[in-house]
Amino acid sequence: PTLYTMSCPRRIQCAEETWKRLDFVKMGDLTFREPDHAKYPSMRVAYAAGRKGGTMTGVLSAANEQAVEMFLDKKIGYLDIMSVVEAACDKHVEEFVEQPTLEEIVHFDEWARVFVKGIVESRAMAYTQSRE
Repeated sequence: PTLYTMSCPRRIQCAEETWKRLDFVKMGDLTFREPDHAKYPSMRVAYAAGRKGGTMTGVLSAANEQAVEMFLDKKIGYLDIMSVVEAACDKHVEEFVEQPTLEEIVHFDEWARVFVKGIVESRAMAYTQSRE
């Protein structure tokens, strides 16, 4: 999945001969460090959604997918992605469902996508109006 993401919109075809399978035994020792939350602030939002559970993780995912799509369409900047995702999660607290049904999961997935579109459109309108 990471290779597909990094090569979007093209697909890089690879095989074992050109892209060796990751072998942790051959890699040797791995070193893990505490994440730098100042450098990677999106981790705080993702961890909070994971701890909250329920519909929050679906909202985070759907908002992120919509924001990334809008970034790829050049409607927002790269650094705007997480701010609109965080705004969606913050707003969703008002309607959060701890043990959602399938219908609620689907509903809040769509809600998050519409919410992100609305934020981006309102920011674009505010920017346009400020330039007039």
